Amino acid sequence: MYPAICTPFTGDGAVDLEAQRRVVRFALDAGAHGIVAFGLAGEVLKLSGDERRSLTDVIIDEVAGAVPVFVGAGAPSVRASIELARHAEQAGASCVVLPAPLGGATHGDALVDYFARIASAVSLPLMIQDAPAYLGVKLGPEVVRQVGALAENVRLVKLEAGPAELSEWILRLGDEFAMWVGDGGVYLLDCIRSGAAGVIPGIDLVDYLVRVYEAETGGESALADERFREILPVLVFEVQDSIDHFNACAKRVLVQRRVLEEPSLRAPAAALGDVSRALLDRHLASLALDASGVRVD
Repeated sequence: MYPAICTPFTGDGAVDLEAQRRVVRFALDAGAHGIVAFGLAGEVLKLSGDERRSLTDVIIDEVAGAVPVFVGAGAPSVRASIELARHAEQAGASCVVLPAPLGGATHGDALVDYFARIASAVSLPLMIQDAPAYLGVKLGPEVVRQVGALAENVRLVKLEAGPAELSEWILRLGDEFAMWVGDGGVYLLDCIRSGAAGVIPGIDLVDYLVRVYEAETGGESALADERFREILPVLVFEVQDSIDHFNACAKRVLVQRRVLEEPSLRAPAAALGDVSRALLDRHLASLALDASGVRVD
């Protein structure tokens, strides 16, 4: 369970480095097995390169070697992605995460070249993220296979997919690649039971999700089902709409858990409406959360 952490901002839209440290500490206290920075849940498309480098240094410093840190290096160009990936490596990251390019050509040969060139620029493992619903570019297993043939450090894949698509990828790629899933953790148990190597959910309720995961991997499947049913309505509500909706929900929860003081997304972004806030609060009312941000058993 490697949560994709959010990026906190002040009320005027500046990056809040101290709040970022609190988010990292919350993840560690919640039992996360690793941390992922600069995914879509981190509003990565709204961050400058300098901000990402500064945040990388802060996150890795705060983790202090306690768990692995995966750092996203997606950018509009190969050059920009390489710069971000090399900085992550120098800062002490454990893995670079790379989605489809955020601009330029997106056909098969260009995609293979993009991933292979960035992978060859670092010695870290590189995880390819396939997120067509969010980025508008579908990679598919064959692109990943071709990249892996050119770059030995590409053996990790993150899908925004449920167990049916996950199973197809596993069938196509075999044991050579480790498949991870995201989608806010909404398919957590089905995907783990279908062969996923790990899950990258959001950060706001990661302590609940760790408990589900550890019950399942500890052989207590009935307990895992029971714990997952408790949290599933919140997850479904959070992932129902856009990335902005998901991120706004997560930050609202973190404010309630006293991890964040400010729930703002960086503009332009749609805030949660009155109906959404009321429904989210209704779902959260059934969960036992204390004021310190630690789950009450």
